[in-house]
Amino acid sequence: MPVFPVSRGLAGRGPILWGLTLCLTLLFLCSLPAASASASEVALPDYLVSGWDALSGKLLDALALRDKQETLPDSAFFGPDKASNSKKINGLLDQALDILTKGKANDFRRRALDLRTEIPALRLEADSLRNQRIGAPESSRLPWVKTRQKIEERLKELDGEIADKERALAELNGSVASSLKDMGLELSEKQVDVLLSSVTGDDLMENAVVFANVRFVVEKLAELSRGDRDSLELSRRYSGMYLILNDILIYTQEQLVRKLDDQYKPRLLTIQKEAETLRREALGRASQASYTQQQRDSFARNAESNSLTMQVAGLYMDLLNSQRKSLVENLVGLKKNRDLAENTYRTVRSSGDLRTLIRSGLELFDTVHALSMPDLQPFENDAIRKEFDEINKRMKGF
Repeated sequence: MPVFPVSRGLAGRGPILWGLTLCLTLLFLCSLPAASASASEVALPDYLVSGWDALSGKLLDALALRDKQETLPDSAFFGPDKASNSKKINGLLDQALDILTKGKANDFRRRALDLRTEIPALRLEADSLRNQRIGAPESSRLPWVKTRQKIEERLKELDGEIADKERALAELNGSVASSLKDMGLELSEKQVDVLLSSVTGDDLMENAVVFANVRFVVEKLAELSRGDRDSLELSRRYSGMYLILNDILIYTQEQLVRKLDDQYKPRLLTIQKEAETLRREALGRASQASYTQQQRDSFARNAESNSLTMQVAGLYMDLLNSQRKSLVENLVGLKKNRDLAENTYRTVRSSGDLRTLIRSGLELFDTVHALSMPDLQPFENDAIRKEFDEINKRMKGF
């Protein structure tokens, strides 16, 4: 079954799904024929408990539409066709993802994003006030007039607010690192800082949460399937839901690869080329006697600044390439996993057939190594960190 066309809601969700093939398959397929009937009940997070009926309904509805896909015409004047059916499927997957993106780590991520927006806004306000202070009157009887005293008081307030938000942001990095550790991903607070600072950080973090929640769902499906092992209908149903979860993960993974190739990397190349052009121009003028010594010194400093931009942009490109490499490696395992899931769903005739498929699948998954998150190197110093943030703003502002 091919991956369905792009949908608006799914387009921005790219995953970081380390070790997914091994984890999901062992959790789901191994559990179906398990010998022990006394397996403990899987405890779902509250948000998945409350959203379980909606989530399972969306997965089953998407599965029913998926079954129809190959029998539909490519296009039709009246009635459904492949395009309209794919649109319905993607709509259901969007709704399923709305449930699967919930979680503590994502809540921390959203708060960190808010703080990263609020802090620059406060700094801009402070800069504006410092400019207003130059011509502000010492006193005024008009209550709406900003006097120097009022401006000074507000600047002190802003200094405190900025300091508080920066402390809160630093604490959130620790909270995010702790939440990721609970999901099996070891990152230091400094690495989390790099992750949340990068243009792909939102996608990677959000889909790390999706991965963790999919694991919860697969564990619950495996538990439910043990309730009646002789029911082919139930085995096929849960295998089908598992198949749709694989579709979601592959889809989001491929979306982020396209986003890297079509948006982020071209934007970064534009920034690099512009910095190189400005650096050469500044170096050329810094050596011209027609300019004053002060002007030549300024051109030299501009050249150094653009050299730093080029250096950090190169580090940024290395980060994006590393992320892309991990995504592509994950896709290889995910697609093999989806192939087995689809084959299982299509060919189950008896519980014996299912056990045979599981045994053959386990031989494959024993050879699969867990894939890790792209290597994230902490910022070397404040200058590189500030330049990284500046490049990130420019990339988001394209």
